[in-house]
Order: sequence, then structure tokens, then C-alpha cells
Amino acid sequence: MQVRIAQIAAVLAASAGLGLSGCDQPAPLTEMAVVEDSSAVAAYVDGQPIYASDVIFAAEAEGAIEAGDALEPDSPEFNRVLDGLIDVRLMAMEAEARGLDEDPQSRFRLQSIRENTLSNILIETVVAERVDEAAVRKMYEAQIAISELGEEARVRQIVTATKSDMDQVIAELDSGVDFAIVASQQSIDEPTRLEGGDLGYLKEDEVPPAFAQAILATATGGVSRPFETANGWRILKVEERREEAPPSLEELRGPILNYLGMIEIDKLLKQLRSESAIDRRSSASAPALRTDPFSIAPEEEDVDEAPPRIEAQAETADSAPEAGEAQ
Repeated sequence: MQVRIAQIAAVLAASAGLGLSGCDQPAPLTEMAVVEDSSAVAAYVDGQPIYASDVIFAAEAEGAIEAGDALEPDSPEFNRVLDGLIDVRLMAMEAEARGLDEDPQSRFRLQSIRENTLSNILIETVVAERVDEAAVRKMYEAQIAISELGEEARVRQIVTATKSDMDQVIAELDSGVDFAIVASQQSIDEPTRLEGGDLGYLKEDEVPPAFAQAILATATGGVSRPFETANGWRILKVEERREEAPPSLEELRGPILNYLGMIEIDKLLKQLRSESAIDRRSSASAPALRTDPFSIAPEEEDVDEAPPRIEAQAETADSAPEAGEAQ
């Protein structure tokens, strides 16, 4: 049978965080329309079962289906994932037949995979137990309290290829034609031209320096001086200004969960180290080589006194100028 390299690689990656299920009395898969019974066997490989639940877990890990979704056993997707699991099982059995699992380095790699997988499962369990919605909201409120909000401006732009084209645009604006109308007719920037040159709300630190300078130098409701950029000549209109809106809870939820999770894992590691007998055989005088991966977490449990700044991932409007576009 031809080996499907890419498919096998996906199955191996998915299997890194999954263990195969087991059951003493497997039920036949053919009796089921949708896989709901973890005891259903999808295939046997030299007498070793691959369960339907294994296929489901592998499909979820690959991102082929969402967690909890059903997967028809006769569907192409189910059989694609199953074929990958069969190929991996065949190669694993061949490796064992050759004694490759007895090599010291192989034993170390297998043990390392097991320990890393269990460690990840423990982390997921501890974070789910200790980091609840109340803790997330408490940290969010602390973040809002220390937020340093600036100003943002709603800006329109007109882009032309040459200075002479820009001079014609300025002449139209001076004659009283609305900026948005001129932008829709004359701007060569297609995404914003269709919106009357609208760039949405921009913050100074999100745009190239030339844009920031033009916005800063232009009064609300006014039009900037034209300036040259890498993609042509531009002129801006500052429609309005407002105080920057704070990030929403959903924007900060991911970073907050990561931060609070690291705090809880750091606590757990300290507890486990204090309760365990660790006999290090390295020289006591040698400098420690271990780097604390949770160094951003505060030492004290009370994070209210000095919460760290947690940044949401910046999202810029699709039509906003790229950093470095204007020099």
C-alpha cells in the first residue's frame, strides 16, 4: 500500500497529545450510523484494534472536526483519518518487531513523550480547576484600571500616483467637492476608494510616522498637506477624534488566561518541589542551568498590588496603511 507521507505526519502530530482508548469487548462498527460508542472497532491491524474513538480523537487533534462533533464512519474524512492511523500502527509494529523500541535513545524518547503528554494533561486540568470566570474578570478589571488610553482619529485618505494628480485633487477639494466623493472618484487605493477613502479609527502607534505626523498636524474636520509615500501621494482628512476605547474582555481573555495559567502552574511546581525528595547529583557550586519559564508571574499570590500590563493582540483595519509604507 502506498504510504501517504503527509497524512501520516498529521496523524503522528495529532497522536502526540492523545492516548489510544481501550476496551475489553469491542462492538462492531458496521452496526453504527454515527460513532457514539467508544468500544466500536474501526479496524484491526494484525489483530490489534483501532477504535472508532481513536479516529474521532485524531480528527479533532488534526482540526478536521470540532471537539464533540460526530463523524460518519462511512465518510471520506473518517476513512482518511483511519488510513493514517493504520499506516502509523503498521510502522510502529514493524519498529517493535525490529527491536527499535529497546534502543536506549528510543526508550528515552518514548518515556519523554509520555511524560510530556501527562504534564500537558495536568496543566490543562489544573488551569481548568483554578482559573475561573471570576478570576478572569478580576484581572480584566485590574487591567482596565491601569490602562493608559490615548486618542484615536477617524481618517479618510486620497492616494494618487503623481504630484500633478494630487494637485488636481486639491483643486477639486478647494472648489468645495466633498472629500469622500473625490476619494471615490480619484483615489488609486481600491479598498478605501470604495469607502470614500475611509481608514476607520487610527492610533498614532499603529501607523507609519508620516501618517502620524499628518494626523497630528491636522485639526479635526481639516485636511492635511499632501505627502509622498512609497505607494504614491496621499492627503488625509481627520473626520473626528475620540478617546481610545479600552480593550474588551474578549480581546484580553486569551492573554489573561495564559498569564493566570502560568501563575497557577508556577504555584503547582513550587508545591511539588517542596513535597518531593529531589536528589540532584550536579555540583552544588555550579550555576543553575534551569531557566524559570514562568518568570513573568509575580512572586506573591495577590496579583492586585501590581498587576502586569497584558496586551491584546493588535488588530488593524484591513485598509489601514502598513507600517513602513510611508517613509
